[in-house]
Amino acid sequence: MEEGTMQNVFKMDGYTLHIIPSKKFKDITIHINFKAPLTKENAALRAVLAFVMTSATKTYPTNATLSSYLDDLYGASLSANVSSKGQAHMISLRTTAVNQEFLPVNDDLLEKQIGLLNEVLFAPLVSHQSFDEDLVEIKKKEIIARIQQALDDKMNYSIDQLYHYMGMNTPLDISAIGEKEDVERITGEDIYQAYLSMLKNDDKYVYIVGDIDEHVVESFKNNLHFEAHSQEYPVIYDFNSEKDEVLEIIEKQEITQAKLNLGYTLETDFKDDDTEAMSIFVDMLGGYSQSRLFLNVREKNSLCYYISASYDPFNSIMLIASGIETKHYQKARALIDEEIAHFKNGSFSDDELAMAKQMVVSSLTKAYDSSSYLISLAYNRDLVHKQQSIQDYINKINAVTREDIIRCAQQIKLDTVYLLTRKDPYGKDILSDN
Repeated sequence: MEEGTMQNVFKMDGYTLHIIPSKKFKDITIHINFKAPLTKENAALRAVLAFVMTSATKTYPTNATLSSYLDDLYGASLSANVSSKGQAHMISLRTTAVNQEFLPVNDDLLEKQIGLLNEVLFAPLVSHQSFDEDLVEIKKKEIIARIQQALDDKMNYSIDQLYHYMGMNTPLDISAIGEKEDVERITGEDIYQAYLSMLKNDDKYVYIVGDIDEHVVESFKNNLHFEAHSQEYPVIYDFNSEKDEVLEIIEKQEITQAKLNLGYTLETDFKDDDTEAMSIFVDMLGGYSQSRLFLNVREKNSLCYYISASYDPFNSIMLIASGIETKHYQKARALIDEEIAHFKNGSFSDDELAMAKQMVVSSLTKAYDSSSYLISLAYNRDLVHKQQSIQDYINKINAVTREDIIRCAQQIKLDTVYLLTRKDPYGKDILSDN
């Protein structure tokens, strides 16, 4: 069996178990992914929940005691993350520990590793139907600090603002860690209710990567069980704009470098046959240092400090993000439009197409060297019920043709333009090239 394939899938009690065998790793990595609908109300709750759960349990009621236990497991790690894809919100719990095969004594380390996850999930630090309030407040402050950091980072802020104006009142406009005001009013009781809902209602996927075989199934049968859950939440959100014309937003702050971001709607998402071709087109446009936007807008014409294009297959959109001098706004817009037009009419070389394919294939090949990347690729496939290995994906990339690229380019449609620029103290037209 090819390393990294997803052929070993087992239906367990309330979850699916995915075994990804690989001899490249001396560690065993386990991810438990929980999926629920993405809403403004639950994003903040679930973010706090994730980080509270992995900081303390009944048996290990402080971060210090939990860290000490992880040290006892030969330096094992435990962490949490939250994210969103399309119209779904994800909580991911991760633990990594050395493979038992590399230890001088038999310490049942895999069982202890799964047992730790069982402890985190089913014996949290809860009293009277409330998570520990002191711990909740600590994690709330940490999340609020992350939210503020994102606001202070003008590149991230400008991208978030583009999503806000592009997809107001849709999943595009919801942060995976919530908004500051929502986090601030969360209590331990709120988190406990979110916890119960996660255990009962979330879709659950478990991945294990390492030098393992199907014998590990028995360990999960003995140590990890969830209540049966038949409903599956959708992930793909095909963003359909209701705008009659392109929305252009100009926001002014005390900044030195302007941020110009453009959002485009597509007709392709992750489950479609054209998704590989779309990813290649976007890379050729602005995905790496030899792309059209980088070479012609940044290097040749010096109209921006940075520029890139990215494809979000779970929301069916494309983003172009750039940092510019405000006076170059009109020229940058025009040149970006010109480069897209070149692809629509087929004005690109076979060498450009071959280079973009090579870049993507190289990235996919490196997946075999990262357990987290292997799990991420597998999880994305599972979310839309795709049955393909990394090699299958590589074959599809290599099969992309010029006609595929032209077809993908012709379907994109500019939806929203967002410019974050400086305030001019003299009231001049800061968008002028003069």
